[in-house]
Amino acid sequence: MKNRIVAAVLAVMVAGALTACSSGSKTESTTQTTAQATTQAAKETQAKTTETKATEAKTTEAKATEAKTTEAKATEAKTTEAKETEAKATEAKATEAKTTEAAATEAAETEAEKKLPEEAQYTIYNQTGEKVTEIKFTRNDTGKVALDEKSGLADGASTVLKIKKDSTVTDKTSFTFSFTTEGGYAAEYKTLGFEVAPMTLIAEDAKSGATPFKFEAPAEGASTEAEKATEAEATEKVTEKATEAKATEKITEKATEAKVTEKVTEKATEAKTTEAAETEAATEAEEEKKVLPDKAEYTFNNKTGEKVTEIKLVDNTSKKVVEDLKDGLDDGKSVKVSIKKDSSITEKTSYTLTFTTKSGYKAEYKTLGFEVAGINLIAEDAKSGATPIEFIPEAETEAETEAATEAEEEKRELPDKAEYTFNNATGEKVTEIKLVDNTSKKVVEDLKDGLEDGKTVKVSIDKDSSITDKTSYTLTFTTKSGYKAEYKTLGFEVATIKLISEDAKSGATPIEFEK
Repeated sequence: MKNRIVAAVLAVMVAGALTACSSGSKTESTTQTTAQATTQAAKETQAKTTETKATEAKTTEAKATEAKTTEAKATEAKTTEAKETEAKATEAKATEAKTTEAAATEAAETEAEKKLPEEAQYTIYNQTGEKVTEIKFTRNDTGKVALDEKSGLADGASTVLKIKKDSTVTDKTSFTFSFTTEGGYAAEYKTLGFEVAPMTLIAEDAKSGATPFKFEAPAEGASTEAEKATEAEATEKVTEKATEAKATEKITEKATEAKVTEKVTEKATEAKTTEAAETEAATEAEEEKKVLPDKAEYTFNNKTGEKVTEIKLVDNTSKKVVEDLKDGLDDGKSVKVSIKKDSSITEKTSYTLTFTTKSGYKAEYKTLGFEVAGINLIAEDAKSGATPIEFIPEAETEAETEAATEAEEEKRELPDKAEYTFNNATGEKVTEIKLVDNTSKKVVEDLKDGLEDGKTVKVSIDKDSSITDKTSYTLTFTTKSGYKAEYKTLGFEVATIKLISEDAKSGATPIEFEK
């Protein structure tokens, strides 16, 4: 029995042990499985986290790269804009500097032109092929000889002739320059300025136009003292102009340093091309102008205020008289003169025109070409320079001239008496004022008591049957210093007249009409 009980107990114990053992094994297995799953999940989570961080890092890096690229582009854009702005500013400064320099140069040249030398100095070179026996300078405003060199000048030699500046010399002062050669050739140039200049005297058959000299030194042999003096004077003038023409140094330096852009260069090239084309066109136009007409035709209009007693044309090459109107031409009338073209006439053919008036005034114009022209013959006191004629655009017909004359005559209604108010503005006492009738040569008024400086006197002439619209008087007055002035075409009129000094004259006229 006991054995059965023991056996039963043992069986129970064995069974419990087996159950406990089985239960423990299962628990351990489950624990291991759970731990493994947890580890795997952790690894997966960690991997995902790592991958997320890597992706995020790449995104951040991409954004940083993009930001750098954007910043680089912005910097590049700013740099480009800054360069363009700087280039434009540089170009604008260069343009401004050039404009300033050009204006300064122009102003300096204008000032240099107005500035007279202390003495006129002419370096004369004899290239006529023969000895020059006399060289003369005559003042156009006074008629006085300023210099007369009779010692002669051998062919190929040179000399320096000087005229000192005095209070009467202005920028309008001019001289008639003339010279005579041993062979009898007499040459003249009527509008020589008060200046420093080289002058090469040339033979008559060497002239390319009507001018008997060239404003230049000979091409070779510039070794004489006279030539050196002229060269030194020229160098001094160039230096003065260069000094005056400089704009401020900083602007000039910047303009020099600033390179002209390609566009400016292209424009300059284009401008040069245009200028060359214009020059060529002008040359062609000038050549076309030189085509001579089949005959020269001159319409002379007498505008002198008196009768012209003779009109003469002399060929400058042959010295032959080709026309001589000895019957003269009444004031206000016109006459037509024709010269047929022959084999001797070329584009260099020229004539000397002379005319003489009833009062004795003799005028000369030496370079009349073979052409068709209308020409006004003018009085001595009506000249604006040394030229005694005026070219008009188209020759007027006799009918047109007569119609104009008649219209002018209708306007010339004479007053009942002439009345002149003379104002003394000479700066000194006028000792005598005289009026002489140009037709009768009678003295109609003579104020021998004179007129103090700054004072006024009135003179009247009654009209009678001898007075017409062609009546005129010669007015003369003399100053205390001995200056004697003359005005030859004073009409029968009512006028206020200012008597002026010799150095105040702007031309040949010693009076001014006032309103």
